[in-house]
Amino acid sequence: MSFQLGAPSPSDSDSDSGSDLPFPAPLAADAFSRPDASFSPHAFLSSLRNRHQTLEDLRSELRTRSRDLERELVELVNRDYADFIGLGRAVEGGDGRVEDLRVGLMGFRREVEGVVAKIEGVREEVGRGLREKEEVRGEKMLARRLLALVQRVDELAALLLLEEEGGEAAHPPGFLDDGEGLTSPRRLQKLVGSWVYVQQFLLPKIPAEHPFLKTQQPRLEKIRKTILIDLGSALKEVRGNKEEGRYLEVLGWFADMGAEAEAVKMLREGKRS
Repeated sequence: MSFQLGAPSPSDSDSDSGSDLPFPAPLAADAFSRPDASFSPHAFLSSLRNRHQTLEDLRSELRTRSRDLERELVELVNRDYADFIGLGRAVEGGDGRVEDLRVGLMGFRREVEGVVAKIEGVREEVGRGLREKEEVRGEKMLARRLLALVQRVDELAALLLLEEEGGEAAHPPGFLDDGEGLTSPRRLQKLVGSWVYVQQFLLPKIPAEHPFLKTQQPRLEKIRKTILIDLGSALKEVRGNKEEGRYLEVLGWFADMGAEAEAVKMLREGKRS
């Protein structure tokens, strides 16, 4: 504990006045403001048990310290209030800045919407171009299939002797130009194979309502009837010659043509005859 020594005076010669005792040091400034714990009056008074000071002097010193604390508090409040007022004045006119910011954001939003609209337009245009390209591709594929159909029909018509120049046969009756018979296995197999290709691979890929296909329907029906006539002739021939292997082969061609009923009918008519 620190002490202050008082200066002697002429009137302090009496030893009973207690003037020869040391003066206590002023109370510490941080005794009332400890951030790590709350202030306790009992603990504070207990810490002063070795302090040589009357209660009246201690009370007077505490009043002085209280006034000092009040003055510091007022100064602190005034300073903070002045800072608050200054902050309020600093933000005066902020509404205009907020409005400017709002207008800027609205302009930016319109620009973004314009970019989005352009992108959407480009996307639609690209999609339209892709659809047109796909349509052109589909039309090209359809044209190729129609061309393949015409070629196959022409080949079948030529093999069946349905279309000849001048309408006169250029070969002996019952034979082709190369001398091969009309019921030869090679010729019949080629006819049936071409017909199956037309029916199973070309026609399903062409719309049934296509005008060109409708114009080809009479030719297709005539070709089918003629092939069945030739197959019927071959069936009679193999039955007469009792060729079991060829007999089954011809029946298989009828099945490939989807004409099992016609084959059964021809067999019944052959038995009757």
